[in-house]
Amino acid sequence: MQSFAIQLDDRALSLARTGQVLQTGPSVVFDGGTSAAPGTRGWDALRSQPTATSSRHLGSVLSGVASGRAAELLAAELRRNLMEQPPHPGEPVWIAAPACAEAQGLGVVLAIAQSIGLTVTGFVDSAVATVASMEAGGDAIVLEVGLHHVAATAVDVDGGQARRHRSVLARNCGLLDLYQAWVRLISTAMMRQTRFDPLHDALIEQRLFGDLPALGESAAQHGSVTVHLDQGSERFSVELTRDQFADAAATWSRTAAGLIHRLRPAGAPLRLFAPRSVVGFPGPRQELEQFAECELIRVPDGYAAAAVSLLDLTPGAEGVQLIRRLSLQPPAGLVDTISRESLGASQGRAAPASHVLFEGRAFSLGGPPLVVGRDPANPSALVLPDGLAGVSRRHCTFISDEDERLLLDHSSYGTFVNGERVAERVRVRPGDRVRIGEPGIELALIAVAGGG
Repeated sequence: MQSFAIQLDDRALSLARTGQVLQTGPSVVFDGGTSAAPGTRGWDALRSQPTATSSRHLGSVLSGVASGRAAELLAAELRRNLMEQPPHPGEPVWIAAPACAEAQGLGVVLAIAQSIGLTVTGFVDSAVATVASMEAGGDAIVLEVGLHHVAATAVDVDGGQARRHRSVLARNCGLLDLYQAWVRLISTAMMRQTRFDPLHDALIEQRLFGDLPALGESAAQHGSVTVHLDQGSERFSVELTRDQFADAAATWSRTAAGLIHRLRPAGAPLRLFAPRSVVGFPGPRQELEQFAECELIRVPDGYAAAAVSLLDLTPGAEGVQLIRRLSLQPPAGLVDTISRESLGASQGRAAPASHVLFEGRAFSLGGPPLVVGRDPANPSALVLPDGLAGVSRRHCTFISDEDERLLLDHSSYGTFVNGERVAERVRVRPGDRVRIGEPGIELALIAVAGGG
């Protein structure tokens, strides 16, 4: 039986039915400190009235450490949204739960739902629902971008089922942090070139903040964008390049990519699901190029809610359940809302690594296998010092396979390439960093013309 679905995403709180997103928008509301009623949409006043708006109440509730006021604001927000798009009588209501949700937080959500007269049938893991909506295609990582956090969830696909494996999360690195980096970029450039400070006037700052998504998209598509800000009859303008936007977003982008590295087995060709509205920005998109041979699948806001609304779900016999395993159920039409592309294509076919660098010495690749360890007992070897924690006698081996270089892991403690643990073997390229041991030593791969 198809359902009414609510996606608890504070960047895009969404409602859906029969595969259609009925409503989506940031979970930012007035907190009752002004004439606006508590729970009224406050995105358009977030920068002009920062003390009168809340952008953290949903995240606080989901984390399980919410104040009573945060719960009241979420109740008011949900009540308002459901008045605009109510469930049908008798229609099951399922909630798509994000990676940041804790069990205690979901319990608070249930209590809030009950307080506003909403009967929740159960919860479904958002990442699992997203992956299960696609045809079989291998394991996946789902990137979640909230207002104040970024998370990544590994989803295993096996035997026609998608199952949540593990999630990692970075707090204070959400969409608002990315936007703040761009606000600093624009205001600094504007003051340098025009002596106009766009942050001096709260209303102008709010207009700039509201323009950021379009400015980022335009810079990504056209290579540059001109920012115009009006104060009375005066217009102030500054032109910024795509690279400037990307540089300002570099810390944010590296943090998001780092979460993917923590979950991805080194070099594994996974599917990466990410919100379309974010990965098209300068910075995040370029950072994802490093995941060569992975497929990037861009999903629209509210996609998990749309997917959950189409699932044929059976209520739990013993109360409300949290579903973290689903059969693959690709519904007709829903996949038409996504876009897919291969990552790493822009890197081209680079020359293979010719040498490994360690402590100022270069060890040649391309010939006999190069064995690395404390006591590798091999004519061609890179011998590591004794006393290094987590280093095996015969730790790993670099071998050549036609025009490629492979790393084989033999160790008990693991070998890591660019922060990703090697699962038996992985292709390595120039620029890769190989970490051995804990805290470990690092090897660098390079390509030298005529080397190998």
